Amino acid sequence: MSTMSLMILFPVLFLYLAVPTALLSVLEYFLARMENPWPGRVLPILSVVHSLCWALVVLFNLAGPASPALFLLPLAMLVIYNIPTLIFLLVYKYTRRNFTERRAMDRKDIQDL
Repeated sequence: MSTMSLMILFPVLFLYLAVPTALLSVLEYFLARMENPWPGRVLPILSVVHSLCWALVVLFNLAGPASPALFLLPLAMLVIYNIPTLIFLLVYKYTRRNFTERRAMDRKDIQDL
């Protein structure tokens, strides 16, 4: 890969992966704070499905002689596209833990009254 294509790759990855992940992480924070835990699980599930779809698209579009190095490309796509999934899960777990701790404290305060 030439240096020119690497110079183009990093801004593209930033624009198409980092910016939407940051914006959707804010949404994930608010979804995780809801009473029902399922709305907070939607974004991580959709992110996993998205990464699997892109890995399958790359895998099925590999044409020509099969070399072992070519099969590492879908694996790399899977790893890169699951970074937002990891971020969404971390936001969900942290927010949900704080939410449940606060709910337990509220219940304790109500029982003390």
